[in-house]
Amino acid sequence: MLITQIIMKQIRDYPIVTTLSIAVGTVLASEVIWKLVQCSRNKREKASRVHEVIVFNELGEICAAAHMRNNSIGSQEPQVSPCCNAHCSLRNVAKIAEQIDRAVYSIDLAIFTFSSLYLADALKRALQRGVIIRIISDGEMVYCTGSQITMLAQLGVPVRVPITTNLMHNKFCIIDGVERVEEIRLLRKLKWMRPCYSIVISGSLNWTAQGLGGNWENCIITADEKLTATFQAEFQRMWRAFGKTEASQIQPK
Repeated sequence: MLITQIIMKQIRDYPIVTTLSIAVGTVLASEVIWKLVQCSRNKREKASRVHEVIVFNELGEICAAAHMRNNSIGSQEPQVSPCCNAHCSLRNVAKIAEQIDRAVYSIDLAIFTFSSLYLADALKRALQRGVIIRIISDGEMVYCTGSQITMLAQLGVPVRVPITTNLMHNKFCIIDGVERVEEIRLLRKLKWMRPCYSIVISGSLNWTAQGLGGNWENCIITADEKLTATFQAEFQRMWRAFGKTEASQIQPK
């Protein structure tokens, strides 16, 4: 009762100060609540991010005939859901394409050889969304017949290769790497960025028909922040190192 009387007297004696105090307190309380909600959302969102190992083996093609009746590996919308083969190659490739389709700002691809029409279509869709793509490849393999890097270069994707007899044998892809996204923000002078998070796809896998449906291969897809940052830093380093060997108009030999 005494506390109530003191508060009422304070309101009568200092109405402006009291009003301002209540307003500031309300704003601060709402800010704290919003931060707590945001923190909770971020924790749930991080927990749901992808961390997956994909294995390609001799069992991946036993369902190929069934899939071919409906579609092919080069189609944009493979019907993989009815497949009960746990090792289905088509489903595995679709998982990689799914991550490419989630790209918001950038895709950096370091690949030894790349001839998959299906994954090339996913990259073309990314270009149509305004995603900035860069490719590093091997100085010999980039010119092979069937290389999808040729097609992507003709669409304006910058491609760099090392001038050396050693192989550029990496096979990794960083999607929306933090360092790269910040570069793009500064380049475009953006104040507001759409939500995105970094993903790295890496393993023994070349993006070819043989690699995606014949060989014994592995591929890790992860949103681990330390791993994505490490791969992004190495791509950035190679991109600068190969700066004088950019192939903007690649033609197959």
